[in-house]
Amino acid sequence: MKNLLSFILGGSIGFSAVLYFVFFPEPWSIRSALIIVASIIASLLLCILLHECGHFLIGLTQGMQLLNLSVGPFVIERHEGKFHFHNVSSALGYLGRAMMVFPDRLDEKRMRRKLIRYIYGGPMTNIVLGALSLVLAFTVVHNPFFLIFGLLNFLLGFMNLKPAMAGSVMTDGLVIQKLKSEKPADYAVLLTGYVMLTEGLKTEDVKKWSLALIENLEELVSSEDPMSKVYLQTISYRYLPNKHKDLLTLAAPIAFNKHIEKPDYYTDIADITYATTLYFGNEISDYPEIEMHLQRISKLDGIIDLKRKALLSYVKGDTTKTIQFLQEAKNALGVWHPLYLRGEMEKRLIDTMIEAVENPIS
Repeated sequence: MKNLLSFILGGSIGFSAVLYFVFFPEPWSIRSALIIVASIIASLLLCILLHECGHFLIGLTQGMQLLNLSVGPFVIERHEGKFHFHNVSSALGYLGRAMMVFPDRLDEKRMRRKLIRYIYGGPMTNIVLGALSLVLAFTVVHNPFFLIFGLLNFLLGFMNLKPAMAGSVMTDGLVIQKLKSEKPADYAVLLTGYVMLTEGLKTEDVKKWSLALIENLEELVSSEDPMSKVYLQTISYRYLPNKHKDLLTLAAPIAFNKHIEKPDYYTDIADITYATTLYFGNEISDYPEIEMHLQRISKLDGIIDLKRKALLSYVKGDTTKTIQFLQEAKNALGVWHPLYLRGEMEKRLIDTMIEAVENPIS
């Protein structure tokens, strides 16, 4: 059924393009070809921007606040009531993002309902604007730009509603499907993520977060949802460096236990967190095949890769390079990072790792 719908969508887009040029033939030349190429590029950027603005506007109607909005590497971030601009590429590879948060805790039913509306905002904006643009192209304004803009909006809108994984990122359709599910296991990770963001508005220090939320994160990390592994990193900010034994118990079942053919960000999170915990427990050098496990961590995220290199150097006895790589990781976090946001807790953790190398416990 999904393949049939994709075929119908593709056929409709192709038929619309052919029909347009039958009714409104264009004199072909290098200039017209360049205009069409420029229209495609401009339309794609506009489609992504409008998609994210659709999420943003509907999110506002649901009582949400903007954390950051990005199109490609260009990011506008709201922090302490002020807007900041950044040029940072996404490690997860998403083309655009509108990250919003509820300022206050909501019950599960209300949160799911509001999030579904918020997620629908992006693709529905594309579909509505796509329809309007095509009407203009075939009636009032006979310009190829409106045709291209309309077709690309349709393509982005409908394809985004298709439940699927795009690398490490869920399409809007998959998010909606999980939020509409009757099984708590399907939507628990998503809802907890928004609860965590709400808690983060109060304080970025995870050590000050409520015990109930931390226990919820620990329960999710042990679940079968592969995306839940990302919360292991958040938990590590609470337990490291002094409570490494508790974190070892939590991380051991999900780290270093599978060799995957394709790089996976969530597996990388579990592996680098476990390796860091072994480091604080002075157990990393004695861990079986530790160099092989570290080498298997991918380069999807630059911070994780630098920490991996630092720990490999440490295992090999080159503490000078360990400190060098950790300093590079801290510098790479910068003012804002798409995965770590302001990165304050990650910077503190890296500082603690450097201190442990410089002042080893005998």
